[in-house]
Amino acid sequence: MYIKNLVEMDLFPEPFPVRIDHNKIPSFQYPAHWHKAAEIAIAREKDMSIVINNHSYELKEGDLVFIAGGDIHSYPVSKGGERVIILFDLQDMMNSDALRQDYSLISKSVLIRRNTELHSKVMPHIEGILQEAADITAGSRFVLLARIYDLTALIGRNTNRGDELSGSDRKDLLHKIGKVVDYIEQNYMEPITLKSAAENAGFSEHYLSRIFNRAIGSPFHHYLNKIRIKHAESKIILNDDSITEIAFSCGFNSIPTFNRIFREMKGCTPMEYRKMRWDHNFNRKGE
Repeated sequence: MYIKNLVEMDLFPEPFPVRIDHNKIPSFQYPAHWHKAAEIAIAREKDMSIVINNHSYELKEGDLVFIAGGDIHSYPVSKGGERVIILFDLQDMMNSDALRQDYSLISKSVLIRRNTELHSKVMPHIEGILQEAADITAGSRFVLLARIYDLTALIGRNTNRGDELSGSDRKDLLHKIGKVVDYIEQNYMEPITLKSAAENAGFSEHYLSRIFNRAIGSPFHHYLNKIRIKHAESKIILNDDSITEIAFSCGFNSIPTFNRIFREMKGCTPMEYRKMRWDHNFNRKGE
């Protein structure tokens, strides 16, 4: 119920503030994005790269990172392996000033290295969350929330024992470009441009171009192509639509352009990618 592959979906597909992505895939990549939910990413197998507030970090096997809600982050291309991502948004449940004050303890992202004291304290909580989510029964939601609260308190009390990550200018930038990021996500299938995005947000093109590149770490059009390719990738894997139909449904108005950008980002053509993923899924079923 709560364990899903990393394809595009609503952050919380059910009215429950916890989502867990636990998978083992040939390669892993996700473009820059943000959400108010907190996120924990664990490199269970092999190393993993992550960019938070335009700063790059390398997670070695076993390392984990806590990403505070509102921090802009992305996952550059990493080699395949087991990945665990836990997202939780408890802010709407904070119905008292005292609880909201405690929640503010986890307002900064923290890198927690393997073989540290904090790592040894955090991992049993995470393993308990994964075990509960793998077999949902009566009362499991209460157990998951209780363990998330315990984990949140543990991280908040011990952030000085991890590596606090840079984020000095993220709040201001996030406030300015959040509407633009949402606009792209909601309209990627349309012929949107830097000009239309700037007008929607009330900015000049020059100003938006400058702050977008600063906050996201890539130019507007490159980010737009990443979002379009992300959606195209999911459609190639999950349905039988033709490559042409998928290209146009994701905002591309030229098949050669779509093929070129897809190859640049994924290292193969859309048809080759579909065949590789179908072959991979077929082989897994035969194991």
